[in-house]
Amino acid sequence: MSAVIRPDFDAVARPFDTITDDQWAVAWEAPMRATIDALCAAFHSGVTRIVVIVPTTAMSGGSNYAHLAATAEAVRVLVKSAARQWGRHGVTVNVVAVAPEQFSVDASIAGPTSLAPRALTSSDPSSLIAFLCSESAGDVTGQTIVVDGGVWM
Repeated sequence: MSAVIRPDFDAVARPFDTITDDQWAVAWEAPMRATIDALCAAFHSGVTRIVVIVPTTAMSGGSNYAHLAATAEAVRVLVKSAARQWGRHGVTVNVVAVAPEQFSVDASIAGPTSLAPRALTSSDPSSLIAFLCSESAGDVTGQTIVVDGGVWM
């Protein structure tokens, strides 16, 4: 059994020095709590392959998207911790990082995740996710694999 978790990140562009406490609750606390709950529910229901989807903004940051990048990076660390904790139970937990646009991040505001142009024209993560959810991926855990067409390397 497998589970794919796609947190609902706050993709509204805001300078981080202007974010209110209520906006931080939406940007940080809500997606973190939802991810923790989804991970625990998957584990306790007997799922053995868990994949969490985040934007590559987690690894590179983004102008006016610090709240999203910080939360996505925290999710990546949470996944590593879950992989370490649940590995002895035969459970793998991985992250697939996708192009920020797949989370409605406005690249014209966020800035590029790379100074280089996109290497590939497509960035469909579905085949990789299917592999990570399969028994064939039993030796892969705690990893972040980027599928963004070669923008972030």
